[in-house]
Amino acid sequence: MASQRTFNKSESNESVDLSYEWLTHAQQPVQLSFSIPKDKLNSQFKSQKNYMPHIAQRHVYIELMKAAQKVNPKEARVKITKLARNYKISVSGSSPEMVEKWQVNMASKQQLAFDQYLEDNYYIRFKTHLGQEGVKPDHLRYLAESRELVLPAAQAIYDKMEPGSDSRDYVNLLMSWIQSIPYNELEDRLVSNGSGYFSPVEVLTNNLGDCDSKTTLAASLMRALLPNLQMVLIFLPDHALLGANLAHRSNEQTLTIDGVNYLLMEPTGPALMKIGSLSDKSLSDIASGMYTSEKIP
Repeated sequence: MASQRTFNKSESNESVDLSYEWLTHAQQPVQLSFSIPKDKLNSQFKSQKNYMPHIAQRHVYIELMKAAQKVNPKEARVKITKLARNYKISVSGSSPEMVEKWQVNMASKQQLAFDQYLEDNYYIRFKTHLGQEGVKPDHLRYLAESRELVLPAAQAIYDKMEPGSDSRDYVNLLMSWIQSIPYNELEDRLVSNGSGYFSPVEVLTNNLGDCDSKTTLAASLMRALLPNLQMVLIFLPDHALLGANLAHRSNEQTLTIDGVNYLLMEPTGPALMKIGSLSDKSLSDIASGMYTSEKIP
């Protein structure tokens, strides 16, 4: 099992200072310290709001009401009726052509308003391997916007590497660190509404994260120092993995997606697992096709 020995956090006027000590896969102790500048933290830091369907629908309703008021009454009349969990759009007009025009227009406004709400609150639409639709945090956006914030951590890990180390060595050390960070269990993505999701920098400052949060952190750290590495986030029903196009050995677990062979890894912990090793549950889910993926830009 992953073992974090110590975690310390302190703040100055200029920075948040973090230090960790943990045991690697070889049971060797490692100490890591770095600082995150407060000006960058305050200007870029985003904390995930829980997705509330009724609030999203209220936002859409308000935008539809605004749009309805702009309709030329000589062409059509639009009525928005608010229901218990949704709303009804009714269009009447001078001709079938005008009715169809404004039905299409209002449907487009509805879609745009919902998409804008998701974007403003760092959410995206999500579809499971079974085709079930829902909403989840925008992991790729968090990853991209966190690269500069986590760069001090990525550099601190790199500075711990022995001469002659390669990318695999770097990723294995990074994985042992993230696996040692205390684990917060992930709820089903379709019902959790983002509850419990931490951005990469929040995992560092809170010293806690669920599998989605820790996997996004791992990817963000790797992207910071390996900008050209092909990577993919892999979402299992109640878990997350990371894939990277790294050299691999015959006994290591890989997955080919869109013609790219990805070496798989488990950033979550608490099991201390080297890259290319997966839990029995993860192996079963992958073999059964019970996953979806997002390619990391």
